[in-house]
Amino acid sequence: MQLGNSDNRHNAFMTYSLPQSLTWVRGNHTFKFGLDARLIRVNDRETRDTSGDFTFTSGFTQGPNPSTANVAAGNSIASLLLGTGTGDLIQNFKDVASQSYYYGAYAQDDWRVTSKLTLSFGLRYDLDTPRTDRYNRINFFDPNAPSPLAQPSSIADLRGGLVFVGVNGRDRHQTDYDANNFAPRFGVAYAIDPKTVIHAGFAIVYGPSPQAAAGTVGPFGFRVQNTWVSTLDNITPFNTLDNPFPSGFQPVPGASQGLATGVGGQIEGFLRNTVTPYTEQYLLNVDRELPGNSHIQIGYAGNHGLKLQQSREGGIDFDQLPTSALSLGSKLNDLVANPFFGVITTGSLAAAQVSRGQLLRPYPQFTSVLPLFQPGGQTKYDSLQVKYDKRFGAGLQVNANYVFSKTFDTNTTHQDSYNPSADYAVASQHTPHRLVAGYIYQLPVGIGRHFGGQMPRSLDAIIGGWQMNGISTFQSGNPLQITASNVSGLGNPMEYANYDGTNPTLSGDIHNRLARYFNTAAFSQPTAFTLGNAPAYISMLLSPRLMTTDLSLFKEFHFFRETSLQLRGEAFNAFNHVQFAPPSTANSTVNSTSFGQITSQLNSPRQLQFGAKLLF
Repeated sequence: MQLGNSDNRHNAFMTYSLPQSLTWVRGNHTFKFGLDARLIRVNDRETRDTSGDFTFTSGFTQGPNPSTANVAAGNSIASLLLGTGTGDLIQNFKDVASQSYYYGAYAQDDWRVTSKLTLSFGLRYDLDTPRTDRYNRINFFDPNAPSPLAQPSSIADLRGGLVFVGVNGRDRHQTDYDANNFAPRFGVAYAIDPKTVIHAGFAIVYGPSPQAAAGTVGPFGFRVQNTWVSTLDNITPFNTLDNPFPSGFQPVPGASQGLATGVGGQIEGFLRNTVTPYTEQYLLNVDRELPGNSHIQIGYAGNHGLKLQQSREGGIDFDQLPTSALSLGSKLNDLVANPFFGVITTGSLAAAQVSRGQLLRPYPQFTSVLPLFQPGGQTKYDSLQVKYDKRFGAGLQVNANYVFSKTFDTNTTHQDSYNPSADYAVASQHTPHRLVAGYIYQLPVGIGRHFGGQMPRSLDAIIGGWQMNGISTFQSGNPLQITASNVSGLGNPMEYANYDGTNPTLSGDIHNRLARYFNTAAFSQPTAFTLGNAPAYISMLLSPRLMTTDLSLFKEFHFFRETSLQLRGEAFNAFNHVQFAPPSTANSTVNSTSFGQITSQLNSPRQLQFGAKLLF
C-alpha cells in the first residue's frame, strides 16, 4: 500500500548539429570522410515526493520471527494503521541545466579489388566532453576522500563523500575525459558466382556516453532527501506516520557542506572515471539467388557489449555490507552506541543508538551510496539469421525473417553489489526464436491480370481485382526473474529466490495454467541473513509466447482510364489469439499470495477496420 504523490516533469532536450561529409571516387576506390559536431543541452525540472511518499508492507506486522518473511502473516493495512512503513519527502528532486559537446570524425575506403571482391576499411573517432551545469549544481562521488566526520566521530580512516565541481579551484566538469574512443571497422564481400555472395564484417561501435548532458546527474546538496526513519533495527518502530520527520526539514545547503553533504541518509552520484560504452559487432552471411525470382540469406550475427551500465538510478549500493557479515545473523540488528550522535542531526544517524550493521558499512556516515549508471557491465549476443524474399511475380510476394539467438548480460540490479558479474545470465530481452513473415497475393483474375484481362467491367466488379495481405509473427517468450523478500540484512538492492535447479516449466494449455503458470515449488524464500541462489533470469522459464497474424483484403473497382476505387477490410489479431502477460513483478516474488499467477494479457482482441480510397 502506498500514499503520496508521483513525478511532475518539465524538460527540454536540445541538440544543435553541424555534420559534414565528403565522398571521393577515384579508380576502384570510394573514399568517404565526415565530421560531426554537436552542442547538447538539457534543461530539466522534476519534482518527486514533494508531499511525501510512504509505503506500507506486511513486514512490520509479520511473525512469529520478524526477521523472516512469512506469506501467511502480516498485513499492509495493519502496518498503515500502526504508522509503520518506509518513505521520504524530497526537496528539489532535479533542477538541471547541463551542457556537453560531441565530436566525431570518420574515414572509410570501399575498394573494389576485382569484379568479385570488395574490401572496406574504416576508422571512426568519438568524443563526448564531460558535462557541466550552468550553475555548477553537480558533483561526483569520491570513495577515497577523507571524511570531515572522522575526527568528531572518532572513526579512524572514515572516507567517502560528494565532491562539488567549480569549488576550491576544481574544474566544472563532472567526470574525467574519456578520449581513447577509436572505432575501427572492416568488411569484405566476395561473389563466388553470379548468384552467390559472401559478406563478412567486424566493427567497434561506441554508444551514447553517460558523460553527455542529461537530466539525471545526481544533484545531492541541491536536492535534499528527507528519509522517514521508521525503525533503527528493522524490527522496532521508531518514528511513526503521525510525525515521520520530527527534526523538520533542513534548508537546501548547495555545495556548502562539501564531503558532509547528505550524511545520515542516502546519496547518489557519478564516478569520476565514468567511461563511454561500446560494442564489438561481427557478421558472416551468404546470399544466394534462387529460382522463381527469389533470394535467401543465411548467416551469423553477433555482438559483445563492454563498459555498459551495470546500474542505473540504483541497482548497486556501495554502502552494502559485505557478504561476510551474513555470519553475524541477527546481531546485525543489535542497537549499539552511535558515534555520530550529536554530529549528524538528521536521519537515522541522529539517534543515540544505531544498528551494529550500520556501523559495519563501508561508509557508515551514509545509509546508502548509489553510483549512477556505473560502467562495467557486458552483454553477449549470438544469432543464426535467415532471410527469404520472393520478389513480386505472378501476383505473389513473400518476405520472411527467422532468428535463432541467445542473449546474455550482467543486468542492472544486483543481489550482491560487490559481485555484479555473478548476475551474468540470459538477458531479460532474450528471445530464442522469432519468425516474421509478410505476404501479398493478388488473385490473377480481373482487368489487367493474367486471367480475364479483357472481361466486362460488370464481371470484374464481382470476381476481379482482389488482393490479400498479411503479416504473421511467431516469437518465444522472455526469461522470468524470480525474486524474494530481501531478508539478508546486508542492505543490498534485491534478493533472488532459492531455486532447486529443476525445470520449472509446466506443459499443457496455458488457459489451464493461469493460476499456476510454472512449478512454483521449485522456488522458495531464503531464510533470514542468507542470499538466494537463483540466477538473475532463468533460461528454462519463459513468459508466454507471441503468435499473431494481421490480415487485409483489398478489392479494386475500375471505372475508366486510370480511375479506380479501392475498398479494404483489415483484421488485426485476425485469429483472436490471446497474448497472455507474464506473471507481474509482484507475482514473481516467492512470498506473494499470487506467486506464479497470470492475471492480465498484453494484446487486444481482434480489431476490424474498413476503408476506401479513390485512385485517379
